[in-house]
Amino acid sequence: MSETKLPRPGQATLAGWLIVLASLLTVVAAWDQIAGLRSLDTRERVEEVLAEPPLAGSGIGLDSILDLMHVMALVTGAMAAAAVILGWHVLQRSKQARLALTVIAAPLFFAGMFGGGFWSTLAAVAVILLWMSPTRDWFDGIAPTKREALDSGDPDQESYVAPTAPATPPTAPTGPTTGPARLSAQQPPPWTGAVAHATKVAPKRRPGAVMAAAALTWIGSGFTALMMLASAVTATANPDLILEQVRKQAESDPAMREVAGLYTTDIIIASAWIMAVLVTLVCVAAGVFAAFAIRRHSWARVALMISAAISALSLLLFALAFPPAVILFGAAVATFAFLLRPEVAAWFRDR
Repeated sequence: MSETKLPRPGQATLAGWLIVLASLLTVVAAWDQIAGLRSLDTRERVEEVLAEPPLAGSGIGLDSILDLMHVMALVTGAMAAAAVILGWHVLQRSKQARLALTVIAAPLFFAGMFGGGFWSTLAAVAVILLWMSPTRDWFDGIAPTKREALDSGDPDQESYVAPTAPATPPTAPTGPTTGPARLSAQQPPPWTGAVAHATKVAPKRRPGAVMAAAALTWIGSGFTALMMLASAVTATANPDLILEQVRKQAESDPAMREVAGLYTTDIIIASAWIMAVLVTLVCVAAGVFAAFAIRRHSWARVALMISAAISALSLLLFALAFPPAVILFGAAVATFAFLLRPEVAAWFRDR
């Protein structure tokens, strides 16, 4: 199959259109923010943020924040507009467009926090799908049948042995002969009664999806553990700040008033460290599962799939309050999908 006739995988279509549509909505959101940046409502909200810790007393002025938001919105809109065009070219199988999207994905994500929000995050996450199989194989010109052969350890795709047809018995000569009967040089050998059947070669080398799942697990678990430990250190250093935020929330929510009265600085510090230790232990366990999985232990694959599924559900809920967590959610979903692939299941099964 030639490279120009390779069918586009559904994952590539999904990623391309997600980039195009999410980037387009990011442009609209950035433009809307610029249009209302000097409005009274925006100024009041920024002033409220500046009046609260840690910005209170920092000396940062309202105009400085508004100027920063204006610049970041312009940058976000420009990169999102470029991502719309590049996303369209990605659908046409342009490697240069995929590389350019990879370069601007991280700046688009961080700049989008000022003027794109959820849509810029979604566009940045969709770029990751462009480097995952089968989209990666589509860009590299590898047909699905060739990829299956490579994963099974048969790069020449010669695992099928054609059956041997029975030989035709020689016929007696019809005329007089002057010597012994002679078989044709092209006549097949006599049939022995055995018919060869198609053989399916068991995977001989570790599929790339297994290593990708392990790498995503290690990166995601390490990042999550560091964030939780950093949160615990911050709570230890500034427990009064957290207690003040809890009391402010209790003033606006009557249901929280009784609960807020039970909080003390010691309880806040202890709760932060208990949560950080528990999450870190879970992350370490996931990393251990990944290490055993790449060593071809079936139980580790099952354990890693369960941990990835639980993490995805937890991160989905957390992402509603903290949109950047959608990146970790995507990593958990990708890990589960990698371990569910047929060649991965066959590799673990045929140990």
